[in-house]
Amino acid sequence: MIKKALIYFSIVTLALYGLRYCHWQNLLSQKNGYYAKYRTAFLEKNNFDVIFLGSSRAAMHYNTALFDSLTGSNSFNLSLSGATPRVSLAVLKAYLQNSSLPKYIFLETDLHNVNVNGDIMEFNNYFPLLKNETLREEFNKIDPRMKYFYYNAYYSWPYTGYKNISTGLRSALNIKFSSDEEIYKGHIMNNERMMCLQHSNQYNGGFTAMNGKYFGEVIAFCKQKNIKLILVTSPMFAGGKIDLTNKQQIVTVVDAYAWINGLQHWNLSSTPYCNQRELFVDHFHMNRNGARLFTSKLAYLYSNNCQKKALNP
Repeated sequence: MIKKALIYFSIVTLALYGLRYCHWQNLLSQKNGYYAKYRTAFLEKNNFDVIFLGSSRAAMHYNTALFDSLTGSNSFNLSLSGATPRVSLAVLKAYLQNSSLPKYIFLETDLHNVNVNGDIMEFNNYFPLLKNETLREEFNKIDPRMKYFYYNAYYSWPYTGYKNISTGLRSALNIKFSSDEEIYKGHIMNNERMMCLQHSNQYNGGFTAMNGKYFGEVIAFCKQKNIKLILVTSPMFAGGKIDLTNKQQIVTVVDAYAWINGLQHWNLSSTPYCNQRELFVDHFHMNRNGARLFTSKLAYLYSNNCQKKALNP
């Protein structure tokens, strides 16, 4: 009886690990979409000279194709949805496990959510990427379950989620979605438009102790690696005044980080086009048209201040 039970358990275990292996391989075989971005960032060798780092705001705002065409750079958008400074630091370290150091990193300050510590958003997306040892170790410091998700299929499979299973099946069957084509070198293009003002609950923001600590650690890490870091605050609808009651105070804090560490802070959060609803998906995220305007300005600043090449605004 015990022998039969062990045999059945062994068969089920092998089947489960085999199923998970095939699922992960299907996800990582995507040529476009999110998993193509993740695979590039964490499993491949890269030599990008410019990296954009931050949360979904940075992922949607920093248009890598446009930036490269205007500056002659080879950039990559390493930003992840919901990434706090702590997550961004972990992601950067994991990227560098296989890839060479970039010359420049643009760090999105994310003024609107530095008041929230947060965890790893959509953590189940990263299960197949945990073969990157640095990613596994750094993410495990944030969420101690991550190592168990990687090693224990019984533990990870229930967390896989319908979305990831569906993506894996589409990849296996070679079914393409148009949304897969909307990601290029990490930049996520969004065509939605905010047609009317959204209800907003105004709040006081500001760095939590943890976010402030890791924001400083990102700066220190780049300084240690001789990476030139530029702090950027990208556009917010109406300059953020509708939502953040103390926005200027937070900007002052970021300015202080920049001044103390000899960095530049390019505050583009209140550019003239920030009042144009048609350029935004919501109060904090620009769509494709908004991202083009912002990236054009960013490229102008980069060319004139960093490359010392004149570029018309």
